[in-house]
Amino acid sequence: MAMTLEQLSAFVETVDKGSFKQASIKLGKHTSTVSGLIANLEAELGMELFVRKPRSLEITPKGTEMYRYARSVLRECDLLDVKANSLLEGLPSTFTIAVDSDLMGADVAKTCAKLVNKFPSIEFKIIAVDPMQVRSHVLNEQADMGFGIALFRGHHELTVADGYSFNVVMVASPQLDCKEKLVSLEQVRGMLQVSALFMKQTAQEDTHNLSSRTIYSNNLRNSIELIKHTEAWAMLPEFLCLKEIEAGELDKMYISPTASKRPNQWATEISWLTARPRNAVMDYMIDELAKLPNR
Repeated sequence: MAMTLEQLSAFVETVDKGSFKQASIKLGKHTSTVSGLIANLEAELGMELFVRKPRSLEITPKGTEMYRYARSVLRECDLLDVKANSLLEGLPSTFTIAVDSDLMGADVAKTCAKLVNKFPSIEFKIIAVDPMQVRSHVLNEQADMGFGIALFRGHHELTVADGYSFNVVMVASPQLDCKEKLVSLEQVRGMLQVSALFMKQTAQEDTHNLSSRTIYSNNLRNSIELIKHTEAWAMLPEFLCLKEIEAGELDKMYISPTASKRPNQWATEISWLTARPRNAVMDYMIDELAKLPNR
């Protein structure tokens, strides 16, 4: 068979538009040209694709079957063009980002979707991990880039850019009866604290742990569940636990008398290997993540 992409394109557009005339407008060709292309395609295939009526076209059952395959061929040809262009532009074939699982929300998902749309030929991978694993995945070259909660310290092999900041609140189990109360440090020391494991792993526990009894969690969403079912408290990103606070499943409390007016803040970070040359995909992702608003 010697069918051409031009014939397949004419066929698909005619099915989509419902007539030779409308297809010709879309393709920028004369109606007779589109009709001729399809007639030649039918001759090559040895089957009728349409039943021609005086005022309309009706696709045949065989035409319906061929339509699906024709669309697939045209789609693959488009991807071939995209892939060729990406190679000429020096774009990578794959791109992997390690994301802190606590930060995997709609905003990050939309950012990833924008990258997929802009670079459709790239095999894109998202790996959801805990805060410490974000950096380790980048350092071990399991990921091209990382996005996670800032770890309050640098690393000589990594370049780190600032992401968005977010408010951190003190929340407690309703069983502790601390709702909207200013709790003294002496009282806090006697309460069980659910602490972020990465604080211990980065030797920051002295600034984070205020209680004499502590349990650790490597996932902040899991910390929320622990507090809901245990007489405990924790420092948590407000955006992660706001729903539970509003539902009365967690109580907000204060340790500092100014906390309600000037809340504590943490930040996110974007990281990549300093020795790895940046490319257009990395630049795009860095810029898009840096645009995410503070919370």
